Amino acid sequence: MRVTVRVVGHAVEYFPGRKDVYELEVEGPVRISELLARLGVGRALVMAAIVDGQRREFDFVPPEGAEVILMTPPAGG
Repeated sequence: MRVTVRVVGHAVEYFPGRKDVYELEVEGPVRISELLARLGVGRALVMAAIVDGQRREFDFVPPEGAEVILMTPPAGG
């Protein structure tokens, strides 16, 4: 199953290779939380997940070909 993961926000620097787009090929259905684990990213770096334009919980299973947008917490000072 293929899923596109996009990272939005300043915390992209903590994602592998500091990339903001990942094309993942995964076995069978996986939860958003499992996608984070596959990327080696802690849950604290993601405040929201949006799948195909709709906000979803981290136990949601995206369908084949879905775009998962991971929103990182805002930074400021």
